[in-house]
Amino acid sequence: MKAKILIVGGGAMGTSIAQHAAQRTDALTEPVVLIEKNQLGSGSSGASGAIVHMAYSDRMLAGMSRDALKAYGQMKASTGRSVGYRRTGVMVIADSDDASQRDRLLADIEMHNSIGIVSHRVGADEIRTLCPGIEVSDTATASFEPEGGFVDARRTIQTFATLARNAGCATRIGMGKPEVMVEKGRAVGVSTEDGEFEAPIVVLAVGPWTSQVLAKLNVELPLQIARVQDHYLEMPPMELVDEEDDEFSESGSGEFETRFIPDPLDLVPVPHPVVIDLSKRFTLRAEPHEQRTRVGRLGLQESETIAGPRDLVGAKDPHFEAWAREAVSARMPIYRDMGSMGGTEAAIVRTPDNLPVVGQVPGIEGLYVVTGFTGNDFHLAPSIGEGVAQMILEQPVSAFDPERLSALRF
Repeated sequence: MKAKILIVGGGAMGTSIAQHAAQRTDALTEPVVLIEKNQLGSGSSGASGAIVHMAYSDRMLAGMSRDALKAYGQMKASTGRSVGYRRTGVMVIADSDDASQRDRLLADIEMHNSIGIVSHRVGADEIRTLCPGIEVSDTATASFEPEGGFVDARRTIQTFATLARNAGCATRIGMGKPEVMVEKGRAVGVSTEDGEFEAPIVVLAVGPWTSQVLAKLNVELPLQIARVQDHYLEMPPMELVDEEDDEFSESGSGEFETRFIPDPLDLVPVPHPVVIDLSKRFTLRAEPHEQRTRVGRLGLQESETIAGPRDLVGAKDPHFEAWAREAVSARMPIYRDMGSMGGTEAAIVRTPDNLPVVGQVPGIEGLYVVTGFTGNDFHLAPSIGEGVAQMILEQPVSAFDPERLSALRF
């Protein structure tokens, strides 16, 4: 099969790039093809908690996430398709004797406001009002982003892929063991277990498999793979939305295509905003579809470094479960008696400077790599998709600074 642009990887990044590339090219003369070894969204990004916020200290990343949230907010109105975007608000809490936490938080709020991000400084009383049941000291400080919240990971990936296909992109799943084909220093396509794909432009969006694919080309980037875990607790009980209040109830939905009818579960209330706790080092995000709350560790300092995705253990970790319950219960006592609902793990990629790698692979013309997002795929996917499409089509890149993300910086 021949293509002008071949994208390897069907997660959040790959499908977003496919969408933006397909919308900028002619499907007959410049075909875009996306290949994936399993189902779309079957990798780490499909299992993500998909929190979306703009609370970056880096100005460029904050701006990219601002643009991504704008895209999510406009998605249903502009396409009729939902990514499950819920504006629960995101609260970042600094509540310790470490003054540097508060100072950084206040500096971030000032920077965010300067680039059009709505972020409010709130004190202890406002924290308690915005997040019922939370316990903070009277000196606690937080930022609150009313536009932040979460998206549904798999629904977002499927929406990106659907929009890509609507623009003429072809998707092929079941394409295992991809190997980039190179002739005279230039990428010419990818071979898989199920055939070859010819293309002068190849984009690798394969997450934790990146180093293994590049190793076959004798290319090495300073990528590190970390094992991260999430634990699930029962979500505090809340009354569900009264079905009679749904203006698109079954009796009146016959005139609408199903894609224009909101999923009733989008209306299920959540008990609190997304919480990012700088002091107790956890993230907290309710998942109303599953009636559970996801707890993750903030940062990667204590994450285990692994060789690759095959080193994921797939077993329950009682130590992480105990830490998650203790950390969250100390901040929100209501979770102390909530039952455990299992957990999940994923392999994510980080770089020495904690910035992604996006751009051409050094020494191989036509080969591009997109990796190193430290699990923040959904914060940045729309901006990365737009910027990579601009890059590979040799257009001015406006979605991010390509020099800062280039592999040549190492």
